[in-house]
Amino acid sequence: MAVKLEDSNMANYGSEEHKQMRKDAAEKEPAWNGIGQEKGLQIWRIEKFKVKSWPKDRYGEFYGGDSYIILHTKVNDEGKKTYDVFFWLGAETSQDEAGTAAYKTVELDDYLGDEPVQYREVQANESKKFLNLFPKVTILEGGVDSGFRNVKPKDYKPRLLHVSGFKKHVQVYQVGLDVKNLNDSDSFVLDCGLTVFQFNGSKSSGWEKRKANAIVDEIQASRHGKVKTTLIIDGLDDSGNKLIDDFWSYFGGKPKEIKECEEEKKVPDYTLSLHHISDASGVMEINQVSTGKLDKSKLDSNDAFILDAGGSVFVWVGKGANKAEKREAMKYAVRYLTDQGRGSDVPIARVSEGKEPKEFWDAFAGKPVQGRAASSQQWKK
Repeated sequence: MAVKLEDSNMANYGSEEHKQMRKDAAEKEPAWNGIGQEKGLQIWRIEKFKVKSWPKDRYGEFYGGDSYIILHTKVNDEGKKTYDVFFWLGAETSQDEAGTAAYKTVELDDYLGDEPVQYREVQANESKKFLNLFPKVTILEGGVDSGFRNVKPKDYKPRLLHVSGFKKHVQVYQVGLDVKNLNDSDSFVLDCGLTVFQFNGSKSSGWEKRKANAIVDEIQASRHGKVKTTLIIDGLDDSGNKLIDDFWSYFGGKPKEIKECEEEKKVPDYTLSLHHISDASGVMEINQVSTGKLDKSKLDSNDAFILDAGGSVFVWVGKGANKAEKREAMKYAVRYLTDQGRGSDVPIARVSEGKEPKEFWDAFAGKPVQGRAASSQQWKK
C-alpha cells in the first residue's frame, strides 16, 4: 500500500471550533452544489487536490492509483433522505490524494448537516455494502493521467482483466500481462484493441463467464465496430486455432498447465468486541468493555466507542462526546486493527448516535459483519 492510512483519515473530525469554518468551506466547494437532492449515486475523483465529477457511464470503474468519494442518497417510505458517504482508496493512491479524499469526505458530511454515515474503503478489501452499490466493480491500473478512452484501438497497449466472484459479487481487476496471473478457477479478458479474447478457466463459474462475455460486448460497443475479432478460449484448448496461438503469444507461449486459484489468505481470529474511547483520565485511552455477546447498555452518549464487528469496524460517536474524543476515534480504530494484526485495510465506518446502520445493531445481536472475500474461492463457497 502506497499510503499510510492512519495518516490520511479523519483526524480532525468533530472539532467544534472548526465546524463552522468547515461548513463555510463546504458551501464554497463547487462539487457539492445541489448534491444529495435525488435518490442514487454520485461519484467524484480526487485530481490534484480537486474534487472532480466522475462520469456516470463509468460508475463502478476505479483506478488503483486514485482516491474517490461516493455519495449514496437513499429515500425511505416517508420521503426522508438518508446518506452513506464512502471514500475509496486505491492501492497505489498517493498520501496527498488519500488525505484529500478523507478531508473532503468530512467536508461533505458537514455540508449534509452531519447526517451521513461515513465509510472508509480500501482496494481489495471493500465491504459488501460498498460492492453492492454497483452491478460490477472494475479496478484498472494507473491513476489520474491514465485511461484508454482517448487512445485509438490500434494503438492500445494490451491489458488483462481478471473476472472473479459469485453471482452479483463478480468483480473485475486489471492485472499484469503475465501467465502467472491466469488461473483455472476464474475468467479473463485480454483486450488487445482490435482483437479481444475471453479466457475461461476450466473451473470458472457461469457468473464469471457471463460477466466476462458482457465485458467483451461492452468493449465492442464502445469502439463502434473497430474491434475486428473476438474469441472465447476454454482452458488449454487444443483445437489448433491460429487465433488461440495469437492469444498465448502475449504470454510468451502456451503453458503446459494453468495453476489452480491461490489459497485464500488467512484472516486472523477475532471476537465481537466493544471498546470505550475516553480522555476522562486526562490521557486518551481505549479499553474493552464487552466481548462475545455484546452489551449495548455499555454505550455512553458522552463518549466514543469502537465496535469490532468482524469484517468491519465501527466508530460510534455519542451525541455528547467531546471534540478530542471525536477527533481521535478514527485514529484509534486504525491503531486497534494494526495491534490486532489485521492491517489497516479493514473497512471502517464512522456513525453518529441515532444514525446507526442495521449492520451496527446486528453485531449486538451476535451477527458478525462479513467483509470482502479474500479470493474468488471464498465467494464460490
